[in-house]
Amino acid sequence: MKLFQRYFVFILFSLFAFGCASSSMGVATSNKPVPNVPYDTLKTVEKTFTWYAIDFVVFGISTSEPPIDSLYEKLMDGESGDAIVNIRYWNDKSIFGPLTRYRFSIKGDLVKFQTSNGKPKR
Repeated sequence: MKLFQRYFVFILFSLFAFGCASSSMGVATSNKPVPNVPYDTLKTVEKTFTWYAIDFVVFGISTSEPPIDSLYEKLMDGESGDAIVNIRYWNDKSIFGPLTRYRFSIKGDLVKFQTSNGKPKR
């Protein structure tokens, strides 16, 4: 039994000691084309999305759908903003044995276009 415990602790330690991590970051101007009209900055919004996958060398199985496609809708959900500008984002990937954790974080300024009679000012 003691030998089993030693092997178990060694394997557990190996998963964390030899885990890999990588990351990247970037900047974007806005999520929508911003017309040449003035706008008011409402607030700064930030959100981090996490999902997991099980990877075996060249074959991987995602445990959930990556939420990147609905990213901006979730950031603007419940807000009265028109666009997100000055976008900063980063993502990272951490590998612990066959389990891979992906994180994607985005931060930007939520803006509302100034309007007059329902149409943007020119």
